[in-house]
Parts: sequence; structure tokens; C-alpha cells
Amino acid sequence: MTSRRQLILRLSPPLPLLLAAALSLTACNSTPSKATVAARKSAESACASLQQLTDQLARPRPSNLTDPYYLTAEQYLVTAVNRAADAARQDADYKEFADTLRRADQTWQVTSTLERAEPLIRQARKDEC
Repeated sequence: MTSRRQLILRLSPPLPLLLAAALSLTACNSTPSKATVAARKSAESACASLQQLTDQLARPRPSNLTDPYYLTAEQYLVTAVNRAADAARQDADYKEFADTLRRADQTWQVTSTLERAEPLIRQARKDEC
């Protein structure tokens, strides 16, 4: 064996040590925290509410703003907002999702129309669901 190869072998960490380190890193990276799991579940729940809201918005809209159609749609949005906020509290990666839905809800409340809130709702669904 050449002296160069002997030097490389002497300076290299033993193979079992390298394997143990690699497995340890893989195990750490592949196991999400409880907060991450909870955030994902909250985000999935928010997405389910957004799907219900989307289905509701696809129906013909009555002209009377006190119609149950609008109350139901608002309930879906409020549920999605709350679930997204839960996700953001658990994991900061969901903050933008929660903020977008909160803005959609505020827009709806201030303008009493869906037309201005719908682009925000679509954006949140596209980005996160």
C-alpha cells in the first residue's frame, strides 16, 4: 500500500462511525416535531373548510345578503381562518397562509361582498392546499 493511501485511511473516520452519524442525522430529519404534526393537521382542516367554501361559492348567489347561503359561506371562512391561525401558532411556516385568510375575512366583513375576498381565498388555497 502506498504511503499516500495509508495516510488517507489513517485520517479518515472509521466506517461504522460514519454510518452511525449518517443514520442519526437521518432519524433527526425524518421525525417531525409534535408542533409540526399539529400544524399540518390544522392546515389540512383549514384546507377542508376552504374546499367547502369553494363548493359553496360555486353555487348561484342569492341577492339577499342575509340569505343562509352567505351565512354558511362565512362560517366556512371563519373556520378556515381559525384553523390556519392554529397552524401558524404551531409552525411559523403557516403564518402567510393564516394572514391571507385573515385578510380575506376582514375584506369580506368590511365590504360585505365576496368579490374582493375571493382572490385572497383562491390564493390561500393555491399556495397551501
